[in-house]
Amino acid sequence: MIIIKDKLYLKSYKKYILDKHLNNEINRIFNIENIIINSINLQALINSPYKNIYHIEQKKGNLKEYYTARINDKMRLIMKPVGKYPYNALEIEEIEFLDIDTKHYGEG
Repeated sequence: MIIIKDKLYLKSYKKYILDKHLNNEINRIFNIENIIINSINLQALINSPYKNIYHIEQKKGNLKEYYTARINDKMRLIMKPVGKYPYNALEIEEIEFLDIDTKHYGEG
């Protein structure tokens, strides 16, 4: 799969991760990126055993187009498959990293 990094994600990554020298979180994001890159499509990612380790899950309600992955107890990586909702998980081969969410969990 291919990862596209949004400008807001890059800004959040610098602000919350790099500027605070959070090495564990840098490694965790690197591992999440590798898992996504090594997945053939969205279906393979969702069915992978790493889904439970990094808590990769689809949001519910109004945000059901988005997926999240846990960076730490207080930070979530927000991702969105490139394409129209409802997604055909077998055809999705690109994921966009949108943001790092700390609003609902407090800063890490």
